[in-house]
Amino acid sequence: MRLTLIAAAIALAGCAVPQNTTQLAGGPEPVRLRMRPAELHNGIETVVTVESPGSDSIALESGNGLDRYWSTGPVLKAPLSGSFGDSVPQVEPAVRWHGRLLDRLVKPARIVTCRARQCREFYHDFPVQLLERNRRKVALTAGWSTVFARRAITGERESVLFKEALNNTVWTFQADMAARSWSAQLRGFIGPDRHGGDLDVSRVIKHGGEGLGYGIAMHAGVSRTGWLPERSNPVLNDRTVYQLSVGPSVMIKGITASSQLGIYTDGTEMLQVVSTRVAVNGNLTQVRSPVTVAAEKTFSFGSGAGISRRRDAVERLTAAIALFDNFALNLGLTNHRSAWPNVQPSSDLRASEMLITLGGQYSVSW
Repeated sequence: MRLTLIAAAIALAGCAVPQNTTQLAGGPEPVRLRMRPAELHNGIETVVTVESPGSDSIALESGNGLDRYWSTGPVLKAPLSGSFGDSVPQVEPAVRWHGRLLDRLVKPARIVTCRARQCREFYHDFPVQLLERNRRKVALTAGWSTVFARRAITGERESVLFKEALNNTVWTFQADMAARSWSAQLRGFIGPDRHGGDLDVSRVIKHGGEGLGYGIAMHAGVSRTGWLPERSNPVLNDRTVYQLSVGPSVMIKGITASSQLGIYTDGTEMLQVVSTRVAVNGNLTQVRSPVTVAAEKTFSFGSGAGISRRRDAVERLTAAIALFDNFALNLGLTNHRSAWPNVQPSSDLRASEMLITLGGQYSVSW
């Protein structure tokens, strides 16, 4: 049953790829040309199929003769891309002329079908889809989301001290900047039982090839959580948490990945932080994308012999998928786990929080 479902999913995914069919010749000896996808793209392989029942051989070559494909029999399959016919592969971005985006290019080709030493020639123009180079540097986003939360606190011998499941409304805002050497992201959130914000900044120190840069990244954050039941234990008193970390980063315009070390404090105890962060802002990437993704994995631990009993770990994944114009569907999943040492290790307090976010956001960029 599982294999059947997987096969059906693959078949549906294949059917979703647009296909274009062109009848080059009709009559008793038809010649058909199929493309999947329906256009040529830079960096993406397009399968071109030429069918001529009864033919002994079929040839396909670029207009300048640099690229040539040949096959015996009635079917020819050729893998083409946007560099078809180019002496040197190059990516040509789409340009604007009087406000109009010119994102189509045609590549001429010659097709020859032969049967019993008699050949027929056809000429066809392959359309090439060009992508616009994104020159945007700043993006502002505001959103509203419903957060479904499931929380629990356990004490000695895994006894449940607190447990709840509810949903809240959270307002968010975000500001992004991506330039040649700098990348910055400022985020904030306000909800009935939590609020805070953070700032990520990256600076390229050494430029690599293909727009890749290596540098240093910094993260600074502040948050306050109001759901912990203080009456259960004075250790759970609400406090404002501050976090600061720094580490190496890899950057492409609109995309930043970093591994960092830092500190975490709630005013009474200081923890060490190890974190990994990846952010992709589709509005500011080299070629504008309808998807924005951010992933974070942070582990904070206190001092002590062996494995520290004071810990705080966060795993977070958020994504925004543009639906139309500047409006996007916002999705998120967060897993937050904490542990506080008590008199005896067996009586340590442990808290877990699972958050599922669903909402919308509106962005403007320039």
